[in-house]
Amino acid sequence: MVQILDESSIQHLPEPVVRSLRRSGVLGRPIPRRVNIKQRGEILLRDRWFPFDADQSYTTDAPSFAWTARVKIAGLPIARATDSLVGGRGRIHVRLLNLFTVVDASGKEMDEGALMRWLNETMWFPQVWATDVISWRPVDDKTAVGRVAVEGLAVEAAFRFDGEGRLLDFSADRYRMDGDSAALAPWRTPITDHGTFDGVEVPSRGSALWDLEAGTLEYIRLQITDVRYE
Repeated sequence: MVQILDESSIQHLPEPVVRSLRRSGVLGRPIPRRVNIKQRGEILLRDRWFPFDADQSYTTDAPSFAWTARVKIAGLPIARATDSLVGGRGRIHVRLLNLFTVVDASGKEMDEGALMRWLNETMWFPQVWATDVISWRPVDDKTAVGRVAVEGLAVEAAFRFDGEGRLLDFSADRYRMDGDSAALAPWRTPITDHGTFDGVEVPSRGSALWDLEAGTLEYIRLQITDVRYE
């Protein structure tokens, strides 16, 4: 993995990715091995929106993450949710009132979904875009497709930027759970704002949604409140 990013480190990348890295402020800085972020937002559960706050940590080589969220009512925690990718294996676990497990999902679909999530969330540590962990192919002046492979799994998605290098959206087919089954569905994470953390400009507000036959289903809205690189 490249240790310090410079112009020579990014010349092989598609133009919109190059433009984004130049804008973000990562050139001349080391590529982190670990990243820690804090989030707050709202999550849709059974047709109701609930506030949450969350902590998440990542490794950049090899890809992994651990996300822990606390869902609240009137400021009091009612559920604890974890989502993780470790050794190419994904798992979602939800406990209600810290007493009852209501979700414990794993398997091939969870593995691919978790790896897709990691690829999506590289928006918060774009330094990794210039490494051999992610491969790229150009689409047009504002879009490039990124691909990551780990432990026999591979996923890819389209990153769409504006003319100044800000990431605007990320789209792919991702497995969606519906009861006890999972099926691929169009998935997007539109971005509404950007901020600077630890000297790097990254997306700071956005949401995640499914484009279903019945219409668009937005299920999470979040804000990044802190990013730390190690």
